[in-house]
Amino acid sequence: MDLLVEKLDGSRYYLSQYKVLITEFEESAPSVTRNNMQLDQRNGNIDFGGWHTDKTIDITGYYRANDMDEEEALREKLYALLSDPNGYYITQLKTTPSVAMERPGETSGGYYDRLKDYPSHKRFLVYTEAPEMELVGNVNGTLLYKLTAEFKTMKLPYGETPPTEIDVSSNVPYRGTVPCNQLEQGFTVQLTATGSASSLSFKIDDAELTSSNAVAAGDVILLNGFSYTQNGLSIVSKTNKAYFILQPDKPNRITCNVPGAVRILSFQNLYA
Repeated sequence: MDLLVEKLDGSRYYLSQYKVLITEFEESAPSVTRNNMQLDQRNGNIDFGGWHTDKTIDITGYYRANDMDEEEALREKLYALLSDPNGYYITQLKTTPSVAMERPGETSGGYYDRLKDYPSHKRFLVYTEAPEMELVGNVNGTLLYKLTAEFKTMKLPYGETPPTEIDVSSNVPYRGTVPCNQLEQGFTVQLTATGSASSLSFKIDDAELTSSNAVAAGDVILLNGFSYTQNGLSIVSKTNKAYFILQPDKPNRITCNVPGAVRILSFQNLYA
């Protein structure tokens, strides 16, 4: 396996560039925090709900160095790459053989050269406090080191697909496994009107945003959960301040009283 590290400036690095072979990639479930209170002379607790806080990803890998000087140079580069306080995205590159299954002894040699890596369908925005390197031993005249790191998610406690823009005709094609809350993830609904109406009613399933502003053909309306604009001007005072949540295994059907083209900006699938 391999690990792709994408910095926030768009630069991309593979741990294999630093001679690291990833052997383990373990992803935890999102941790849950609950808000509850116990009152005197009352059995049990009053529960005010819960939420996901973060997710942990543990990796293990190995790298070789010809001598102590080369290992020190590799260690410094790995520290610089992984100990970034601004965070970065990581993507697991899974390994699959490029050849069919074969019987023991059918061929010899070159097995690892025939392996190919392919990226996971999700990535994680993470940081790590302190990657650790441990000397394992001397193998065929080279030093073998073990690399371990524990990553924690920084913003959303989920795996994410890269943000994109999609055109929507009827249903939002959400494929995530957890709800995508517009106030947390930040996607924007863009409506470009091709007709007119005295007011606006825009729904995704049962969530409805209404505006008392008249809509004319050509108007561009942006709805992102806390800011609502029409042709660049705020219409917050004219709305019911609703927001949308894309639900897994639901149709996420769009209905609107104004004909027009709908786009979802910064659309992502989120995975537990």
